Amino acid sequence: MDDIERNDENGEDYDDQIEQMIIENGILLHSLTALLVRKGILKQEEIDSEMDRLYDEMEKFDQES
Repeated sequence: MDDIERNDENGEDYDDQIEQMIIENGILLHSLTALLVRKGILKQEEIDSEMDRLYDEMEKFDQES
């Protein structure tokens, strides 16, 4: 029974690590896009358009599942 409890704890730790990585990557991505907009390399409209496209793709994927 101890092995099962340890595996559950390890799985929970793994989930926490994945969640933390997603948050950190989101912060990094947001910072990089803000920098690119400030430098004039990207326009905010381009980012907004791409985000809309990605959200549409995610919705289609969810509907297919």
